[in-house]
Amino acid sequence: MNVSESLIVLLIALASAAAQAKLPPPTPEEQAAAAQKKAQQQAQLEQQKKTLEQAQDRVVQHYRKEKLGAPGAGGKAPGTATENMPKTTKELPGGVGPTPTQPQSSEAHSGMAR
Repeated sequence: MNVSESLIVLLIALASAAAQAKLPPPTPEEQAAAAQKKAQQQAQLEQQKKTLEQAQDRVVQHYRKEKLGAPGAGGKAPGTATENMPKTTKELPGGVGPTPTQPQSSEAHSGMAR
């Protein structure tokens, strides 16, 4: 073994010993500080949740006022009339192609257009 190889082995051994070393348990002051920090973070998280909920409620109220009209202005909000909708939007989603009520088009298998 030459010097560089033995130096590498020594460094690896020191690094593995340092990686497996255990830290001493935290002192009561450190534990109290960690608990206080965790409580502060929890309180901040609760405040942020409350603020987010209030903002979402404001957005919903604004949407309802702008799009649906006033909530107590006479019952239901105006919707889209189904009488003037195209045929394809009235049909229920389902199979594609001919059905007994809608037979296959005669143009489906016609020859080349002239």
